[in-house]
Amino acid sequence: MTTTHRIVVLDAAPATVQARVACVLQDGSAFQVLSCRTEAGHEGIGNMACLLDEVLKDARWERPDLVVVVIGPGSFTGLRTSCSLAAGLAFGYDCPVVGVTRGEALAGALSAYVTQHDLDGWLCVMAARSGRWFVESAAPDSLTSGSVVAVRQADWEAPSGQWLIAGDVVDDVLLKAPGAFVAFPIQGEASMQEIAKAGLSRLEGHIAPRPALPLYVDPPEARLPAAGLRARPQ
Repeated sequence: MTTTHRIVVLDAAPATVQARVACVLQDGSAFQVLSCRTEAGHEGIGNMACLLDEVLKDARWERPDLVVVVIGPGSFTGLRTSCSLAAGLAFGYDCPVVGVTRGEALAGALSAYVTQHDLDGWLCVMAARSGRWFVESAAPDSLTSGSVVAVRQADWEAPSGQWLIAGDVVDDVLLKAPGAFVAFPIQGEASMQEIAKAGLSRLEGHIAPRPALPLYVDPPEARLPAAGLRARPQ
């Protein structure tokens, strides 16, 4: 008997600041996007609940079976918003919610390429705040979550061997260490189908559990107001 899942996918992780929401139908090995919305900027992140309402209506779903949210690394505001929305949606519909990292969503394609070309592993390197990168490394096996760290671009050293490199700063990494990496030929973020597939794998226990909470690799960057702090009330 073929199992089907109605999967809602939420993603607001990239530092480029955008919101993506989709309804993905899983039927056996096939993952089909029935409805999807993307909106750029902080306005898009603030509008995620409305985008969610639109895709659910377009897909004609009364309720999802699973909510998958990208937990990072990435935008502090985007992660906080999308994870909160995912938790609320799962609570309201009494369905499971799982989180996946940006690297985990791409892991299937990256690991297949590593095996095909006999590389040492893969790294997903993504933009963080100015002068810093998020580096997510491949796990040694499919049941272990990989590590995610924040590094200063100037101080980071490439691992020994030859690795597959993906992420949104591939060109910068290749300039820093041109001989250590092979660039993944498909650029960009994971597709909504890939995110849904990774989330379902986590739900079914094929990859290690990870809470559906924001993955804050760096602490939030707090700044004083331009006009200074207000005076203490009298």
